[in-house]
Amino acid sequence: MYLEADPSLFVHHSVPNRSLDLRGRRIFLGAIALTTFGVATMAAALGAWPVMPFAGVEVALVALAFHLVGRHDADFERLEVGSLAVSVEWRYARSSSRFVANLPWARLVVRERGEQCSLGLAYAGRVVPLGRLLSDDGRRELARRLRGRIAVTAER
Repeated sequence: MYLEADPSLFVHHSVPNRSLDLRGRRIFLGAIALTTFGVATMAAALGAWPVMPFAGVEVALVALAFHLVGRHDADFERLEVGSLAVSVEWRYARSSSRFVANLPWARLVVRERGEQCSLGLAYAGRVVPLGRLLSDDGRRELARRLRGRIAVTAER
């Protein structure tokens, strides 16, 4: 059995922008640790030994920051608008979820306050945020691309 692709299907997939992968972060953390402990060792050799614990705290805090960033490496948001339904699937940190709405009853909620723009998909008394991985301009562009596919409710 073959299924034909829906020609009216609109798909938007967002992922976080990362300049370093896990390996790159480990190498960078190693370079920071080597430099920090090298300078702290030289200071300790000159008699400023209290510098060593602060060097350790500094490296530990950078390692913690890299760990927190790494928890979001697999984050994504996928929006599909078909001829009958709208689905939003997302993963943030360790949680993931999927939301499906009947297209004729779904509404795109666009809120603009000054330079800030937020998007949401309203259906059955619930509003699911859209474009959390996008900039304000990216959310505006997504809203522009969705006009005509989903009914829009603008709030200012």
